[in-house]
Formats: sequence, C-alpha cells, structure tokens
Amino acid sequence: MRRLLLLCVLLATVLTGLAPAGAGAAQRPRPDLAVTKGGVALSGSTLTGSFTVKAQGRARAGRSVASLTLVGPGAELPVATYDVPRLKKRAKRTVAVSSPLPTGLAAGTWSLRACADATRKLRQRDRDDDCRIVGQVVVAQPPVTTPTTPTSSVPTRPVPFTPEQPFLTDAAGASYWTYVPTSYDASHQTPTKLLIWMHGCGGESEGDTYLVSPGGSQDWISVSLGGRDGDCWDVNADPAKVLAALADVKTHFNIAPRQVVIGGYSSGGDLAYRTAFYNAKLFAGVIAENTSPFRDTGSGQAQSLAAASWKFNVWHLAHTDDEVYQLHGVKAETAAMNNAGFPLTLIERPGTHYDDPGTYPGTDADLRTYLLPALGQGWLAPAS
Repeated sequence: MRRLLLLCVLLATVLTGLAPAGAGAAQRPRPDLAVTKGGVALSGSTLTGSFTVKAQGRARAGRSVASLTLVGPGAELPVATYDVPRLKKRAKRTVAVSSPLPTGLAAGTWSLRACADATRKLRQRDRDDDCRIVGQVVVAQPPVTTPTTPTSSVPTRPVPFTPEQPFLTDAAGASYWTYVPTSYDASHQTPTKLLIWMHGCGGESEGDTYLVSPGGSQDWISVSLGGRDGDCWDVNADPAKVLAALADVKTHFNIAPRQVVIGGYSSGGDLAYRTAFYNAKLFAGVIAENTSPFRDTGSGQAQSLAAASWKFNVWHLAHTDDEVYQLHGVKAETAAMNNAGFPLTLIERPGTHYDDPGTYPGTDADLRTYLLPALGQGWLAPAS
C-alpha cells in the first residue's frame, strides 16, 4: 500500500513538471480601443463634427492614430487621420473633425467611418468595435448641361461696299455713315470690331467718319451716327438712334457682338455715356473727348451708375483749359466712376474745348493719338 502511494506521488510530480510554465498564471490584460459615438456632417464644402475614442478594456492604451474615411459606391477615400494620446483604462478622447470634402466623388450616398487604432499599432483584445459610422454625405448627380450653339454673327443682309470708302445708310430709326477697312473679310465669315461715334454740337457725321477711321492697319468698322448734323444731340431721345444703327449694321456686316465700342466728342460724348450706362451689356467700352460722364447726359450720377449692368471700360480724354467741360468737374465725375469700380482711364492734355492744329496738336489729332488706340486693348463685353 505504501509502495502504491509513493508511486502516485512520483507520478503527480512528473506531470506537474511537464505542465506549461504559465498555465497557472493570470494572463496580462490587453487594451481595447473603440469609437463609441460621433456625429460628422457636411457644412458647405467642409466635413465638421467629432467622434469619441474610448479605452474600453481593463488596460491602458498607448498612443494611437484614429481615422475618418468615406465609404461609398465601390470606393473608400481617406479624409483625415488624428493623433490620439495614451488613454487610461475607461478614459476617452473626443476627436474634432474639420476637413474639406474630397472632390470628384461619384454620385450616391457615402458613409463616414471613424476608426480607432487605424494603423493597428496596438495589440488589442477586440477589434470588432474599432470602427463606427458617424455620418453620411449624399452626392447629387451633376446636372446634365446641353451645349449651346453660339448665335451666328454672319450678316443676314450683306450690302456691297468698297473698302475705305464711307457710304450712307438710311435705316428704320437711324441714318449713319459706315467705313469698312481693308482688313475686313469680304466673305463676311470673320467677326470684326465696331466703333459707333457721335460728333459734337455743330458737327457733321460724314466728316467724323474719316476722323475716326485712320485706315492703314485699322481693324474695326467705323459707324458715324447721323440725324443731328449741325446740331447737338438729344440725350433723352437719341439713344434710340444709336441702338437702331447698331442693330442695322449687324445685318450688313459681321460684327463681333462683344467688341462694340461707343464714343463721342462733347455732346456726342454725352450721348455715348447715356447710351452706355443704360445699355451696358451691348458695349465693351466708351471712348470720350471733352465731355463728362453725368453732367449733360440727362441722368444723374447715382441713376447712371445704378443703371449699368456691368462696369464697362472707359478712356476719357480731357483738355486742361476746356472752358465748356472744365477739368475740375470732369475729374470729380470720372473719379466717381472709378470709385464705383469702372476701369476708367483719364487722359489729360493741354488744350481748350476745340483746337485746330497750331499752338496745340489739335482736338482731332489728340483723338486719334490718345483715344483710338483703345480699340486695340482687347476690351470685351460680357458674354450673353
């Protein structure tokens, strides 16, 4: 009996020695990070909100990285990553989100997935609770746009003409002289710039046609408005003449619709400003000599500025000793246009209201030297 008992003790000792060393020891607890709650939404083009990372287990968690990812139609797009400091057991950290929405997302519903320990640096007890959906973004299908065919500027009623030979047209509502440069495409397939010009009081439309048409390398058609030869313009009634002439010349020549410039001297400048302010979308800009933007236009400063649908370009030539449109008044009114946002250039030259060549180069010479180059500035009216 004693021998049998001894044998059992020996067998138990051997079996104990063969057991794994740590079988009887308690296992060391592991951390368990989880995203427990959150809310992220789209505000404008920015994703904003927050989510919470918590150390759920019985052990503290070391430093880690959390992430926010868009999960959508057949794709996952990372939004941002966030550093999370060490967390004691059962401690939590709120992660603030403010990130731009990635561009080029396919149409559909995208889920916002927040994940703890995104780099899987920690040996966690459980990874099933690492991630949580914290919001959604709905990307709309972009609208289908039908390409629009630009309206043709090819004239519907072309007329015979001789380059550099002005001719008179009597149209419904207006008469005008036209000068066609040698650069114009006689097949009428190439759009060309247009200058509509108005003479001053006592002037003649035919003579002013040559004034604003230097020829040579000129690359614009000139129209000199008639109907008030030897007289001043009626700034209230005559804008209709300008618009009628513009509409008619477009039926005869290929006029670039965004490259129409209007201009005038003295009373003609008054009419040019009045017409441009109230029909701004038709004109790329204004050239004006010895006049003022508001004083004699029949429309007050505030009314004219408010009437313009866009801030058109202006080159304004003033003469320092002009006794009709004195320089101080011109400066005040052109400054008002500048302050309102109009790209106006004021050019000051020595001279009076009208000068023949002599002491000064002359009013007409200054017009050609300082204003006509505006036609080469690439001015464009807004696209319709």
